[in-house]
Amino acid sequence: MTLNYRLAHPSDNPRLQNLVAKITMPGPAQMCFQRAPDFYVGAQVIGESQSMVVVDDAARPEALAGITVISGRHAYISGKKRYLHYSGDTRVDPFYRRRGISGLMFAEQKKRHQPTDLVQGVILNGNTGALDAARRVQGHKVFDFWLSHTIETSFMFVRKGTPRIPAGVTLRAATAVDVPAMQAFQDREAPRRNGYPAYDFSQLLAGAPYYAGLSIGDYTLALRDGEIVGMLAAWNQKAYKQTRIMGFHPAAKMLRPVYNAYVGLMGGFKLPPVGGMLNYLTLANVLIASDDPAIYRALIDWVMAHEGQQVDALATCVTHGDPLLSVPRGYKRQKLFSQHLWLTFGDEDPRPSIDDRPLYMELGRL
Repeated sequence: MTLNYRLAHPSDNPRLQNLVAKITMPGPAQMCFQRAPDFYVGAQVIGESQSMVVVDDAARPEALAGITVISGRHAYISGKKRYLHYSGDTRVDPFYRRRGISGLMFAEQKKRHQPTDLVQGVILNGNTGALDAARRVQGHKVFDFWLSHTIETSFMFVRKGTPRIPAGVTLRAATAVDVPAMQAFQDREAPRRNGYPAYDFSQLLAGAPYYAGLSIGDYTLALRDGEIVGMLAAWNQKAYKQTRIMGFHPAAKMLRPVYNAYVGLMGGFKLPPVGGMLNYLTLANVLIASDDPAIYRALIDWVMAHEGQQVDALATCVTHGDPLLSVPRGYKRQKLFSQHLWLTFGDEDPRPSIDDRPLYMELGRL
């Protein structure tokens, strides 16, 4: 087995799609997190730049043995804008597991990063085994990592109902006329959280790949006395990022029509046929002045009553320690817990240089 570690090329897309389709989540409904039809479109949404390392096997030229992606984006840390990296989409073909490929892919990434680069990552709760195995290659340290925050992801099931809007607050869809005020609100509020992306709405209007599938009209604004006091976007990413059903346990297949009828009445994810996608919108660019939970709740309610009526759920994530954590918990939901980590290719622990502001994670960019 001769393996070659190299940077990815757009011509790799068919093999990337094949690799991704092999990696599924077991359960009554077998699911796969896909980036179809073009892996690169989804990668460009995660960051403004990408370092994508793939692995070729000379004995199996039709397949890729693995991929890891480290993306870069401008974000706020301790109130200051800096270039922050995110490590995600590390996938290894099941045929090659337990052969040290992940560590060697990170060793290849290390050649392309500085020891001082600050990298974020996310793992399922307690699932540090793969990182522990990859952090050293042939006795040499490749990277180090430190767990920091619990991330609580909520798929809030859409319901009918009148939005609960605080007195004196109005809600409406944003238009291009609102962009200067939205940018000013973003520039003022975003630095209050670590990891918050430094968004540039002129780039969104220009159709930059970083904002694929997102438009100003997808934003809902909360206003008091004509001033923005909250905003968020309902982002439909299904054109390039999907949670697809790959198969069913026989019992689940038989019960699917009954289950779908039940959740149609009570709320929940309808299970599509094999090959279909879970139907949800991702809440993005959540900014709430003074961390007012009533404003956040009103915005979620508003999206549920409008764009949300076309989907089964709204997805969002909030880290533990964030003052807004309680708001998604007030909805009927499916929840998932994961852990945020800081990673570097150097020797220095970055945590002392990061203050205690709440951590923001943009679910649509993970």
